[in-house]
Amino acid sequence: MTDAGQSRDLAFDTIDPRYLAFIRDYLGRYGLDADRFCRPLPADDEMFFKAILPNYEHDVSIAGFKFVESTLRHFDAYRQIVDGALGGFANLGTVLDFASGWGRLTRVLEQTLKPSQIFVGDIYHDAVAWQEATFGVTGVFSAPDPGGFEHAGGHDLVFVGSMFSHLPDGLFQRWLAKLHGFLGPKGVLAFSVHDQAILPAGHAMDPSGLTYLRFSESGSLDLEIYGMSYVTEAYVGAAIEAVSPGASWRRFPKGLYENQDLYVVGAPGVDLSGLKLASTPMGGFETATLLPTGETDYAGWAIERTPGREISRVSVHVDGRLALSVVPDRERPDVLAAFPNAANSPVGWRFRLQAPAGAMVRLHLESSSGLTGYAYAEAPAPAAMTYSGWSRRALR
Repeated sequence: MTDAGQSRDLAFDTIDPRYLAFIRDYLGRYGLDADRFCRPLPADDEMFFKAILPNYEHDVSIAGFKFVESTLRHFDAYRQIVDGALGGFANLGTVLDFASGWGRLTRVLEQTLKPSQIFVGDIYHDAVAWQEATFGVTGVFSAPDPGGFEHAGGHDLVFVGSMFSHLPDGLFQRWLAKLHGFLGPKGVLAFSVHDQAILPAGHAMDPSGLTYLRFSESGSLDLEIYGMSYVTEAYVGAAIEAVSPGASWRRFPKGLYENQDLYVVGAPGVDLSGLKLASTPMGGFETATLLPTGETDYAGWAIERTPGREISRVSVHVDGRLALSVVPDRERPDVLAAFPNAANSPVGWRFRLQAPAGAMVRLHLESSSGLTGYAYAEAPAPAAMTYSGWSRRALR
């Protein structure tokens, strides 16, 4: 068995064909080649096998879909930074995906940029070597302490997803200084953190502005350098100011994944005051009830996490064709437990639809931000049903 507790790679073509169809359709919405993206997940990928998979009761089909979903939401944030701060992908030089793991984001970037433009770095050297061999990108081997890590830098974008959310005080500042130093003249650094708003119950914020808890999904990294950290905006702002006095920076609450805040910091002289970034809408099916009419009644929830924005419409597509649209018509405060301190209240939606058994039902959660989230279901087979009870005939 590997350290990740998995004896072999996970091949996408071994998961439930229905979920694989959802995945391939989802990737197509982003113009991606599904075969290129769906290379096997390496058995040592702790992010998948020790975080995503256990969160979905070790159901590899659901976890595989969630892996793709989180990757594409990650890319939504990445693309907005590239467009808003760097003038689009056509204007990019080189980029560094740091703490890249086994290349979740690389699966998209290598279809968007030339391999020669992409640098990946991680403390897991075997993960970096795998990405070099699989995607043809340039790898840089990281170290437990930034003092032991050297790299030429000069990148237009250094993106660090879910590393600063695990660092203790002191190491947080040293890595910030090291990675900010890898920016070129027009470069920006983006990194995600756990805000104090999602600090687990029973814990108090440390007066320093960073509370550090000694646990994580990693089974191999020292808990003295990699646990779970929760920070205040003042703490992050002070760290940025110490590294680059007067630097332009922005905070985007819930800007990455479900609950991590995203900070974007410019190189000296780079102005980020006009940068805008929205979170991808999220939502899902909850019930599908077969009716005597032959229709199915579908219901579920959605949430827009971007301040000042709303989910304006839910469009329903059956096997790729628009079938109907509905407007969310109720609030769902019960969903807030999964999204603490969200900027907007979750909403509920409901619609009835008659579709062939096995048809793919895809929801477009359309936001006033311009972003769209997606949710999938398979139309159920009709059931033989009888009905008894109150009827209008009793009134005649």
